[in-house]
Amino acid sequence: MPSVEYKGFAHPRVEAQIPRLTDAHSAGQYVKMSCCWCKITRMYRPLDILKLVGDVHVLKLHRRFYCEKCGRKDYMAVEFKNVMGSEIAGMRIRELVEIRMVKKPIWRDTKL
Repeated sequence: MPSVEYKGFAHPRVEAQIPRLTDAHSAGQYVKMSCCWCKITRMYRPLDILKLVGDVHVLKLHRRFYCEKCGRKDYMAVEFKNVMGSEIAGMRIRELVEIRMVKKPIWRDTKL
């Protein structure tokens, strides 16, 4: 029996029809990420997510991000959300301020 969970392997024609982050930006949509474990929801701009992971479609996003509250990534749900004009007034958006690259040294002991 086939799995209902998307694994990332589909026919190229089907993959081309799934909306991507650039499509969401051009349509004026937002990226809604929610954790089904701790029931927290956050909204992001598609261009901020695009800077982090590239132009991927919505089905490949849900396993790429961790919940900041509980630390799980297997309960993340991602969708593109259309927002009406009256909803924008009080909506909270998480903005990307900067991307930091962490350098971590890895040492090895050798015998002379």
